[in-house]
Amino acid sequence: MEWETEAKEVVDMIPVPEVIKNMTILYAEKLARAKKSKKVTMDEVNETRDAYFEMLGDSYKKKICCAREEGKTDDDVDPEITLNKGPVLYRVEMCHQRFFGCPRQVIDVKKVGKMVKDKLEEIKLTEIIADKTDEPFMPHNFFTVSISSCPNNCSAAETKDFGMYGVIEPEVDQEACTRCGKCIEACPDDAILIKHDKLKINRRSCVICGACVEACPVGAIKNKRQGVRVLVGGRFGRWHTDGKELFKNEPLETAMKAIEASVDLIKTEAGPHEHLYHLINRLGIKPLHDKIM
Repeated sequence: MEWETEAKEVVDMIPVPEVIKNMTILYAEKLARAKKSKKVTMDEVNETRDAYFEMLGDSYKKKICCAREEGKTDDDVDPEITLNKGPVLYRVEMCHQRFFGCPRQVIDVKKVGKMVKDKLEEIKLTEIIADKTDEPFMPHNFFTVSISSCPNNCSAAETKDFGMYGVIEPEVDQEACTRCGKCIEACPDDAILIKHDKLKINRRSCVICGACVEACPVGAIKNKRQGVRVLVGGRFGRWHTDGKELFKNEPLETAMKAIEASVDLIKTEAGPHEHLYHLINRLGIKPLHDKIM
């Protein structure tokens, strides 16, 4: 699609991370097409800028604007880039909540990502993997940790060596409930119904995302327990395997213990070409529970 010269110059200056930059261009072109136009003008660029500023929030906008003014790069504003700097044999992946306030947010992935990196450094994961590997190091040797803010699981926790995402277990106060049905409308998994004049949550269908807690206008659905779901031994690619559930809902402190236990299992049990995936398949998750508890 054609662009007005000024529009192209301005869209390139919108202060967003490079990973989002191409999306702003595509969004502006979409707006132009919606107007039956064959050229992107400043009108579409201004709409795009306003839309992304609203989504990113004022605090992030100020942060990235200041970074650009000081001549810094996205390394200074993308926490995922910062966490994975240096000669390390791990990768910490985070969902897009690291950029802006996700409406489904349960945990702050930036905070958790820092906790994970500190733990991996403390237990010397890189040295452990390096000493186990009998070949020049390549990306497939990495130990990957995935962190998502909520059960939407945008960073695919189940496909990584170690994955976690935030969860909220709901609890219903039947006396306070007005049977308004707002929680039923809000539940993405159809896990809530009214039966015999009581609100029921199907625990098999509920993924403990907390949407009903947020939607209840009278506070009748409460946050009973908030933590993270932990998955271990996932694998992506030719031999795709979903990770096994280690915990359904535990505090972050327990998740950090689980990381330490997983790395210790690699140290004591893994062969030169084995990942956590192989160990979980061979030994199950009981050795991890034993190390944690």
